[in-house]
Amino acid sequence: MQERVLFVALVLISAYLLRRSGVFGEKDADPFVRYVIYLSLPALVFREVRGVEIGGESLGVVAVAWAVILGSLAVSWCVGKLVRMEERTLRSFMLVSSFGNTAFLGYPFTYALFGEEGLKFAVLYDQIGSFLLVVSVGFLVATGRLSFREVLSFPPFLALALGVITKNLSVPSFLETFLNVVSWSLIPSVLFAIGLRISFRDIMGSLREAVLCLVIKMVLAPLVLLVVLKVLSLKTLGFKVALLETSMPPMVMAGILAMRYNLDDRVAVSSITLGLFLSFLTAPLWVSLL
Repeated sequence: MQERVLFVALVLISAYLLRRSGVFGEKDADPFVRYVIYLSLPALVFREVRGVEIGGESLGVVAVAWAVILGSLAVSWCVGKLVRMEERTLRSFMLVSSFGNTAFLGYPFTYALFGEEGLKFAVLYDQIGSFLLVVSVGFLVATGRLSFREVLSFPPFLALALGVITKNLSVPSFLETFLNVVSWSLIPSVLFAIGLRISFRDIMGSLREAVLCLVIKMVLAPLVLLVVLKVLSLKTLGFKVALLETSMPPMVMAGILAMRYNLDDRVAVSSITLGLFLSFLTAPLWVSLL
């Protein structure tokens, strides 16, 4: 397990050093992101969802995702009002305090801590939980309107739907090989893309709001979930993955929404950058406590 966590860190560091040395630029992350969104992530989602047995544990993981995100939205709104944030800052603060990086960082951490078996539950948490809410409630927070078109046109969600529809159909061996190889490329590709975008100067952009955001996102939310899981004696793999995903730092997509709709992007960038580094300490810690 330690070797896999070290693998995550080494890929991030390698990408950062290559960017600093001039071999890559920050914009070179874009092709990797497009590759992940349009090919490797849909391949992984399609492959993993076909192997998921829909039952109490799977539904429980999805329920955890929804409860955590909606609860975090309520708490972050209250905190923002309490410290008298202006409207633009409050909306940005709510986005990064509530939506976690459950795919781009959550999948690598899940693989590192739980292996390939844990990815099935990470896909459920991310696609049916985080993604559906960020393109519905998240858009509502950012713009004041809903946008279901984003859901229906997002390649990983289409792969999820196709995987569910064809769940009982056999897949040709050549296609299975293709899905396996492309899926394995997801983790190094996405880590490399994140590493190319790491920027230490962004951390100080809005430090007070970033600290409040990370207390809600990476301390309060997983702490409440940990207590609930212990009280209910829910310690199976699915709920361990749910706890790990809940502890992830703020979602990059939340930052993109903040920038696109003219919210306070300093809060978003500072929270995302600082949370990324803290996750290497906090994520394994939360899992060890369950």
